[in-house]
Amino acid sequence: MADSFSETTHVGWGSRLIESIKGVGIGFLLVGISVFGLFWNEGRAVHRQQALEEGAAAVIPVNADKVDPANNAKLIHVSGPATSAKGLADDQFDIKAADALRLNRKVEMYQWEQNEKTETKKNLGGSEDKVTTYTYDKVWRDTLINSSQFKKPGHENPQQMPYNSASTNADDVKLGAFKVNDVVLDHLTPNKAVAPAGAPVENATPAAPESKTKRAYTVSNGMLYFGNASNPAIGDARIAFTEFPAGPVSIVARQKGDTFEEYPAKTGGVLLVQAGSISADAMFKQAEEENRTLTWIIRAVGFVLIAIGFGMMFAPFVTLADVVPIIGSVVGAGTFVAAMIFAIPVWLITVALAWVYYRPVIGIALLAAAIAVPILFAMFRSKKTVQPA
Repeated sequence: MADSFSETTHVGWGSRLIESIKGVGIGFLLVGISVFGLFWNEGRAVHRQQALEEGAAAVIPVNADKVDPANNAKLIHVSGPATSAKGLADDQFDIKAADALRLNRKVEMYQWEQNEKTETKKNLGGSEDKVTTYTYDKVWRDTLINSSQFKKPGHENPQQMPYNSASTNADDVKLGAFKVNDVVLDHLTPNKAVAPAGAPVENATPAAPESKTKRAYTVSNGMLYFGNASNPAIGDARIAFTEFPAGPVSIVARQKGDTFEEYPAKTGGVLLVQAGSISADAMFKQAEEENRTLTWIIRAVGFVLIAIGFGMMFAPFVTLADVVPIIGSVVGAGTFVAAMIFAIPVWLITVALAWVYYRPVIGIALLAAAIAVPILFAMFRSKKTVQPA
């Protein structure tokens, strides 16, 4: 049986109307912020694309076996095996990764998590009854869940994580004759599991400075467990280690002596790092694809937020109509359509104006499309209302 708690709240029609009127201002603010964010996103996308185009035109391939001083301050592409003679170790937990370029420690704690689900019933007269059900589950999380605001007592979590997550870079990484610094290493994602020793060990001090008590851990499924791995209790911890091992790495960066730094293009920095032996052309193409993907994600989020904003502006009409619930439902459907009708041209006009500012030819075409949407909708509506003679 699930650990849950429910509460019912009755909200009168007058209170609902006041809250919906307050929401109008929030709706205006949400639309404004979204418009600003969309305009910024278009500029970001254009500047990123221009920086990548500048980088693709300027990059030169170099041999990793020799550092040529003549290439200093130039954008170079170098590829080859990256190695570390010393490797890395996590002395706090007696973890060793002999050939690691990066070592990551991920700490998770077993905690209570509160989830809530609300069901709303509209009543004749415009009031609502809201039944909110809170369920409590035990989960592993790598961030602290604050239980002080939980609705039902008896689900208290510790006030801090027992240990800290951390990432460490080797300080002697070489790629041929080049030194690979943190500027590059921070772009590599550890993805190979590091298996800890199999025997229980007394390990180091917990994260809390005031606590000096060492705790014993056991090893299960490649992780360290503090507590019972098969039947954990609230406050127990588990730690997983991953490494980015020595191997081929490809870098596009500005040469700085015998190491690397970000290349300062006119519209933004260029620094590309990938695992494996990748050509400069392929690295730039992937960066361009990532830029396009991010641009469309932000565009989609911006559109949704604009539609939500307009929906909040129209909410008082729905609340007024909710005196008779079925009428309120019809009005609600209508305001949803209206919010979309308003959101589409606002979204298009914002993107178009940004492109007019950054890239005029495409922007003017988008602006024309944005203006055409409400005109075509109006023509369609008027045509439907014309009755045959």
